[in-house]
Amino acid sequence: MKDDGYVRMDVEGSALRPRRRRGPGRRSLALLAAALVLFTIGFVVVSPSLEQAPAEDGIHLTTWPKVIEDGGDLVVFWPETARVNKNDYLTLSCGPQQGTDDYLARKNVTEFDATLNSVRFSELFMMRCDYSVEYFRYHKGKKSYESLTKIQVGMRESFNTPKHGHLALTTQENAMAVMYNSASSRTPEARYGTDPTNLDHHATGTSTTYKASDMCQAPATTVAQRLFRDPGFMHTAIMTDLTPETTYFYQYGNDVDGWSKVAQFRSRPKKDTKTTKFIAYADMGVDTAPAAQSNAVRVYSDVVGDGFDSFLLHFGDISYARGEGSVWDKFFHIIEPYATRVPYMVSVGNHEHDYTAGGEHDPSGEAGSAGNGFHPHWGNYGEDSLGECSVPMYHRWHVPATGNSLFWYSFDYGGIHVVQMSSEHNFTRGSNQYEWLERDLASVNRIESPWIVLTAHRMMYSTQKDIDVDIHLGERFRAEVEPLLMKYRVNLVLVGHQHSYERSCPVYQGECVRDGKSAPVHFVVGSAGFGLSDNGFTSKYGNWSLVHADEYGHLRVATTATQMHIEFISNRNGIVYDEVTLEPY
Repeated sequence: MKDDGYVRMDVEGSALRPRRRRGPGRRSLALLAAALVLFTIGFVVVSPSLEQAPAEDGIHLTTWPKVIEDGGDLVVFWPETARVNKNDYLTLSCGPQQGTDDYLARKNVTEFDATLNSVRFSELFMMRCDYSVEYFRYHKGKKSYESLTKIQVGMRESFNTPKHGHLALTTQENAMAVMYNSASSRTPEARYGTDPTNLDHHATGTSTTYKASDMCQAPATTVAQRLFRDPGFMHTAIMTDLTPETTYFYQYGNDVDGWSKVAQFRSRPKKDTKTTKFIAYADMGVDTAPAAQSNAVRVYSDVVGDGFDSFLLHFGDISYARGEGSVWDKFFHIIEPYATRVPYMVSVGNHEHDYTAGGEHDPSGEAGSAGNGFHPHWGNYGEDSLGECSVPMYHRWHVPATGNSLFWYSFDYGGIHVVQMSSEHNFTRGSNQYEWLERDLASVNRIESPWIVLTAHRMMYSTQKDIDVDIHLGERFRAEVEPLLMKYRVNLVLVGHQHSYERSCPVYQGECVRDGKSAPVHFVVGSAGFGLSDNGFTSKYGNWSLVHADEYGHLRVATTATQMHIEFISNRNGIVYDEVTLEPY
């Protein structure tokens, strides 16, 4: 949602952006960290750290480690005997800068690490560039800063190393897409098979990228350390001719740039299969425990340890990059351990899509007559993507070609028909999306698919306090779309936007249905990691809300032909916070 604790940045001055304070809890990430090690590949060092960078006043810099692991920390030292002013500071950058005020992070010398002559920069990710640390001396008389010295530190792996692997379902039911990122434009490849020591199938693919000028508006169109940066190339290869319900092992890359670690996935089931185990959530981001990174730990455990590996639904507010390109690199680093194991199926939210100018760049082709996207007078649609207008999303993810790219589409899996629609585009009667949605729902064979699951980013139902504009928008959303849900017997509606958890009764037009089952159940699961809502809940919007909590977590869902069991898993301790079993109607 738009009111999320961030302020707009001044793109005319420093490229710094105020950040929400992130919580403690790095120990709880041990499981995910162990998984990330599996994706470390032994490539040559690009640019090793200098042993020392001499400068004035006895200031020179050394680092530990000498080269940076993807996701690792960097400790920077200066001599214990050096003359240091308490106002001196160090900056961290990666790649081209637009001036000395353009950097990723800044540390004052008083923010020391283990020793008084060191500072630590944490969580440095592969961004296909060498990192640099620059030392600035404060001159009291001049009341100004001067750069004294600079040191460059390379990544342990080549910039061409295959990174950010993630799977996706395709239009073909006997295929699986793998996407990855690198600095290389060489033809992407995948090799795969049922024996991890004999990957005897091969696929080649395609690559894409985007520029700052491809975005809709500032600040996303601004090149800076903490705004647009070269994203490298996004590669896609389709693994075809898969046998149903079979474990496949695979690698992605090529012989020149290198190959990823061997990963695995399970192919789609046969058409008559009526069982699934999947994960669902929205509003994740990249914050530390107990937020997004804890969510990644819990989901990894559910996918790899408990077999919830049919697919994963992430319905909007994905990384919260909002024009800050480095956040996309961090997000994919966090999800890679399980996104290479389970098809990661996404749709857009307000922080990926909403904009107010530059609609000719909107990849959905739905800019509207004013060229600024969907802005009905009764909504609170703004410029929440800060200019991205879904351009990074469009290039970074793959979905089945059954609708309008990742903006609205559907797929079938194990007795479930899944519809991912967009609340950020026109959903009113007569719109392109509405017409597609009705055709799609009308085409579902309920013998083959006894369950229909629909996702969107914004909610139709919520009892969160102090969000009257969102509530009003939700009522309009219901008025337009809810009759279709009843007509075609949609079972489950999954949404986010509110950063909390909430479950309804089977509800229609604001009332629980009398028989307790013949209407959709609505879940708000905007709880995957971005800052929690803290304004509580109220009954003034209706009595249909059965469970609600300001709690981080995600859904895991297990289905058969006759039952759908849904659990909300808390990030705090991994316990089942809430659960319910649904029956078809």
